[in-house]
Amino acid sequence: MNCYNSDTYLREAIDSVFAQTYQNWEIIFWDNQSTDESAAIVKSYQDERIKYFYAPEHTPLGRARNLAIEKVNGTWVAILDCDDIWHREKLEASFKLLDSYADKEDVSLLYSKTAYIDGKGDIFGFYEEHYSGDIHDLLLTQGDFVFISAAIFRTDILNKVGKIDESLHYAEDYDVLLKVTRNRKALCVDAYHTYYRVHQSSLTSTKVYEYDVENFEFLNRYIKEHNLPLKLRIAIFLNNSSRMTASVIKLIAKKDFTHLVKIVKGYWYYLLLSPYYIVRFIGRRIVKMVKYQGTE
Repeated sequence: MNCYNSDTYLREAIDSVFAQTYQNWEIIFWDNQSTDESAAIVKSYQDERIKYFYAPEHTPLGRARNLAIEKVNGTWVAILDCDDIWHREKLEASFKLLDSYADKEDVSLLYSKTAYIDGKGDIFGFYEEHYSGDIHDLLLTQGDFVFISAAIFRTDILNKVGKIDESLHYAEDYDVLLKVTRNRKALCVDAYHTYYRVHQSSLTSTKVYEYDVENFEFLNRYIKEHNLPLKLRIAIFLNNSSRMTASVIKLIAKKDFTHLVKIVKGYWYYLLLSPYYIVRFIGRRIVKMVKYQGTE
């Protein structure tokens, strides 16, 4: 767990680990020089399974995560953000699934499906997309469908691929997921065992712009570095076109025309298919509304 002034939901996150039906775990808690009540909350547990580390200097999140990973002793390591929580059976279900798999050494990632929660912890949505097996190409073509708080990495593989890319600020989770699944398999628990908390601050127009731009640049580099086949490149282009359309709609809704002009100027070619994606989006919304009205 990496923390910087995250006391608001911290106790909920830690409690969700203590509530696990699988109890062979330890928490590596990396305090990135918090000035709020985070340290006091962690130390109040007085449990030897919590290893508290105070950072000698404040660092970006990628660097902080790598420093915390260096302290890990276990075979598997999870990254739980301080505002997210786990279902009590997450760890047990994950390792039971691994035990049922014949070639365990070929598995580098365990994860579960994710539900969205609000500030009160109430569920308001579900992210249903999930796959097991060789998911590397699916991550490239479908986008980053594995939430970082849902992921459990095999420690030796994570270290072998270089851990977190500290040069990235928004695509670092995407990058590490691609690295660990490039030559290994992933197993997904078909249950909503991870709860991702959504904040209003995470929806700012500046972050929408910076997140999408870094992801576009990251994928363009990835294509060149790994000499991906044409079929895969086309699928990535289509996914980026869908993402670009959504980004433009969000920026227009937020009346952020400065970032809108910048992203269109830099990645206009992804908008060539926007009419198709807009029609598809409207169609899906209509279908959802009809289904919802049918249940009333």
